Amino acid sequence: MVVKVGSFVPEQLASVLYAMAGDDCSLHHDLDSLTPKQQVDHQENQILTCALQVALTGLGKANDYVALGAPFTAPAWRNLLTHYSEMFTQMGLESVPSEHWQFHPLEGYYEAIAAAMPEVDLTNLYMISGSNMPLHQNVDALAISRNVNSKLHFALHAPASGIPVPRTEIYSKAAIRAGAADALFVTFPDGVMVKLLGLAGSRNVFAVGSVADCLEQIAEYDDAVEILLQEKLDVSHWQEMTVDLTITPDDIKISNVRQILFAGGKWVGNYLSPELTVPDAHREVLLQVGAYAREQGHVAVEGINCGIDYFISGDDVIVTEINARWTGGLFPAEFLRRLQIDSPAIAFFDMVPCADRDTMRAFQREHLFPGSHAAFSYVPMGFTPFAMEIDGAERYFVWQVVVGDFAAFVEAKDRALPQGALPTANLILEEALS
Repeated sequence: MVVKVGSFVPEQLASVLYAMAGDDCSLHHDLDSLTPKQQVDHQENQILTCALQVALTGLGKANDYVALGAPFTAPAWRNLLTHYSEMFTQMGLESVPSEHWQFHPLEGYYEAIAAAMPEVDLTNLYMISGSNMPLHQNVDALAISRNVNSKLHFALHAPASGIPVPRTEIYSKAAIRAGAADALFVTFPDGVMVKLLGLAGSRNVFAVGSVADCLEQIAEYDDAVEILLQEKLDVSHWQEMTVDLTITPDDIKISNVRQILFAGGKWVGNYLSPELTVPDAHREVLLQVGAYAREQGHVAVEGINCGIDYFISGDDVIVTEINARWTGGLFPAEFLRRLQIDSPAIAFFDMVPCADRDTMRAFQREHLFPGSHAAFSYVPMGFTPFAMEIDGAERYFVWQVVVGDFAAFVEAKDRALPQGALPTANLILEEALS
């Protein structure tokens, strides 16, 4: 049996095995040779992608399969997984039945999946990477993924394709220490963005105010490592957005658009709404980025996903990043599409004390979409099956979409849940939406 493997868009009629677990680091790095920081980032990425696995049980079909991490088999987490499955069904999602859930250790995850492949037509990955080579077994596809997902490759080649990007310079760590980047920091006294290869999400992107600050942040890396330094855009003038594209040999289309929410200078969630549209001037540039990805080889007849991070100001667009894979925002966008929700919504990760797990379950059920005539409704997506010591208490992460009045949601959760539950929701209300 030949199974096609890739980062296909969710809308597949064929039967699918979903297999996604912390693939970012292995795209550019040997997992056996990570720096201490990379090891921590990789482990945290594995933990967070467990929430994606739960979401996939809700987004999948009755003839699909999902490979989940073995930590879900612990009784407390297995019960919570069943709770989520019941909520997905109650909301009206077809969902993947529990007999089609596989459980595999996070270490050796893809090797274990390869040894227990179900009979499906497609295997859907978060991204083609080194760690999931046992499934795709395609060195050419890996090379394409490394190129298209590389921030360095994009910065070097996008301008030649007419794609507008921030001013970008690339130096080795040794060159930065020798003063090669000093002029760039003089040009941008408010700081520059530093981008590194192969870490998940915002972990590889951060702002620094000086050369000394930059060197401190990259201290554990070898002198030969290439560091991308990029103009830091003024957020009082530019607004950050993100879209997902569906790319086929014959077509490129925008499947969703989201506004990035920040609090305390950090990403905290995504705002999704029918009111968020893509003007023609922006659309032209975004489709051009899709064409660039397709020319690099990122394409599939079934439709392959491609995310774009960009900034807008009037008709102007600056593209900062391309993600030739599934994106975190694709999940909530797909939940909203499947549930036919056309109201404003906010998707975000948050924390709940493990001691309050049952109270959280009751709160979720009380406000579950479509709910009553309340000002908001709750769409669960996933959770992480780990009790993590944070701020003096064991906590686990939850991932959700709040539809409707977010202030009413925060008021309701503050009333129903113990103090310390869902703190990011308060940050979003107080800072990101203010």
